[in-house]
Amino acid sequence: MPAIETALDAVLFDFDGIVVESVDIKTEAFRILFADEPDHLDAIIALHRRHAGLNRLIKFEMIHSDILRRPLAPERKAHLAARFQELVLERVVACSMVPGANELITRLAGRKPLAIVSGTPQAELEEIVQRRGIGRYFDSVCGGPRRKPDIVAGLLAARAWRPQRVLMLGDALEDLAAARTHALLFVGRLLPGDANPFPSGTPVVNDLHGVEDALVAILAAAGTTA
Repeated sequence: MPAIETALDAVLFDFDGIVVESVDIKTEAFRILFADEPDHLDAIIALHRRHAGLNRLIKFEMIHSDILRRPLAPERKAHLAARFQELVLERVVACSMVPGANELITRLAGRKPLAIVSGTPQAELEEIVQRRGIGRYFDSVCGGPRRKPDIVAGLLAARAWRPQRVLMLGDALEDLAAARTHALLFVGRLLPGDANPFPSGTPVVNDLHGVEDALVAILAAAGTTA
């Protein structure tokens, strides 16, 4: 992949919806967790989707403060977190990869530093990556509770990557915000038929087969070449 190898210092991958097809698994977990709030369930799912990529603990707080209008007790928060992991862990370990993800990751591994930047809790993310057998491809596997802009800041500082030569791949506004905060290149994933959450002009692909072509277009628009 000459464009990626020549033009980039590193590639950052969101996890859900970028590496693995786990977005619907997480949405279903929210439906189950809050099934006892039928009058608010549509609003809860809308919040979850609107803040895709955000750590689930932050979402629990937002659901209670913005929708349910009642405090979230620490023990309730801990219960929600444990139950959520119980609902999703095995399914995320077993779900399919995003089309093109395996090819992109395996072709770049060892040629360019690769990192996962996810809202999934750190220990859970590490277990999933290890059990799926893909940990060896990534130089860093970074999860919550840190927000993605903070994770990216830490990676840039530790690795001395040049922001304008780092590509972030994500499917949510949280990913775009992390990229823009640090002036990274960004390509979003948008499934056919889904509403586009990204601002007009944001490069998007249907799956990871299109990443290199999207990068070439970004470089051409900026007046640079791979």
